[in-house]
Amino acid sequence: NDGTVFASVGNDYTIRIWHGYTGLCIREITGTSIAEGSELDYDMLAYSPDGTVLACGLSNSNNEIWRIGLLDVNTAECIRIIDIVPDVRAPCYLAFRPPLPTEVPS
Repeated sequence: NDGTVFASVGNDYTIRIWHGYTGLCIREITGTSIAEGSELDYDMLAYSPDGTVLACGLSNSNNEIWRIGLLDVNTAECIRIIDIVPDVRAPCYLAFRPPLPTEVPS
């Protein structure tokens, strides 16, 4: 990601990846394709610093089970589901921490 694309998620449970210069939608990812029995939370979405992964908030229809889905931006495949501990309050925001200057990328 060179900063020319951005992502949004709407109340139709669809993630859209947009080209910032043209304004065109270049990919759509439906929430039901991420994790069976889960829906996208339409206010939780974050790009990884390198632009290759999208993190999205997921919940079941009763808002009893909270998950974070990690999606490969290029393939739209879910590469990991992280279950939130039931006793922990539901997350409100998602963010990636950028690498520190002293860290060496692997």
